[in-house]
Amino acid sequence: MEFPRIIISSDRSDSGKTLISSALMKILSKKMKVRGFKVGPDFIDPKYHKIASGSPSINLDLWLMGKEGVIKSLVKYGKGYDIGIIEGVMGLYDGIDTNYSTYELSKVSGTPIILVLNCSNVSSTIGAIVKGLKEYKNVNILGVIFNQIGSETHYNYCKNSVNEVEVLGYVKYDKRFVVPSRHLGLYTTEDYREANDTLNIIAEEIENSIDIDKIIEIAKNAETLPDIFEEEDKRVNKGKAAIAYDSAFNFYYEENIDLLRKKYEIEFFSPIMNEQVDKDVELIYIGGGYPELHLKELENATKTKSWIKKEAEKGTKILAECGGLMYLSREIIEDKSYNMVNLFDISIKAKDKLTIGYTELETLYDNILSKQGEIIRGHEFHVSKAINVGLDVKFSLKNRVGKGIWERKDGATVYNVLASYSHFHFSTTRGLLSS
Repeated sequence: MEFPRIIISSDRSDSGKTLISSALMKILSKKMKVRGFKVGPDFIDPKYHKIASGSPSINLDLWLMGKEGVIKSLVKYGKGYDIGIIEGVMGLYDGIDTNYSTYELSKVSGTPIILVLNCSNVSSTIGAIVKGLKEYKNVNILGVIFNQIGSETHYNYCKNSVNEVEVLGYVKYDKRFVVPSRHLGLYTTEDYREANDTLNIIAEEIENSIDIDKIIEIAKNAETLPDIFEEEDKRVNKGKAAIAYDSAFNFYYEENIDLLRKKYEIEFFSPIMNEQVDKDVELIYIGGGYPELHLKELENATKTKSWIKKEAEKGTKILAECGGLMYLSREIIEDKSYNMVNLFDISIKAKDKLTIGYTELETLYDNILSKQGEIIRGHEFHVSKAINVGLDVKFSLKNRVGKGIWERKDGATVYNVLASYSHFHFSTTRGLLSS
């Protein structure tokens, strides 16, 4: 399958990858059908891609999905699209050593790389950075864009220092080209209403300073992908799945939702708005997000809390990831204690040190995601911490990699409920999709 595409990468985080990738999607989507992708497990950056391109952005994560899963997703979500813009994660070679990095994904997928480099405190030295990034592993870097350029002279110093790859243009320093951040990264688009306006401003400015036609030409250097055909879903009678979605809970992989749609009819509800799904449901899915910013609303949403607890007691499957785990706990403590659903005798401290990284978990007992003895992989990303866990809390997962909830155990389990700090990808962790 022919699918022109590029990876936008850098030497580090905070280089401008997300905003420049999104602005390029904005520009290209005027005349092409554009699909955004994100390397790694991030939930926030794809939200900006979606606003920019008009289509959901898809995560490509080698740890969570494996090489075959990444290629399948590229093929599945690239079909019918003219170009793919894949935003990298951290620096080009950053992962577990260089494994699971943007570099490895470029190799596995045969996708050329365009660098975005922050030049705010550097000029001619940028040439050495480009040379080092390209020659370190002889990677397929075909272009570079300079970010935070202060003047024409600054741009020329940077440009004249680069010999290894083509300079595609620049993004000038402009204080308008900023999106506010908080403890887990950029503000989500649910909370930053000006996201589309900001992307429009950046796109308008860079359309004349970056060689867009050359980017399209570079994308055509991407290797041909295998033809992979998915079986058509012929399921007629689908059960119902209720998914929490609001400013408190919105960390979901787009592909996970698509995979659930094959088995379930999906209805969204808002815990902070005290909503519930009135029809019978087979599954409730509560993802991560920022429950710590909505503690009063969540405590006062007694109808939602009561509904979830009753559904649990009658055997409904419930998966709660990270923020969802916090919500199902007894309490979340910040300035004071806020009462939550109380399915688990766990107290959560709302803000502690950042925990971020991949997880690998051994299944101790059968649960809704995995069978005893099965090894599953996930990702944890939070600043909260369990500070008090009751003796009767049962954990069905043991961390081989990562921290988990308590003493390197994760997957608090009761009835048909699984609550974990790990986030999972259903392309490989398929328990909810089994009949």
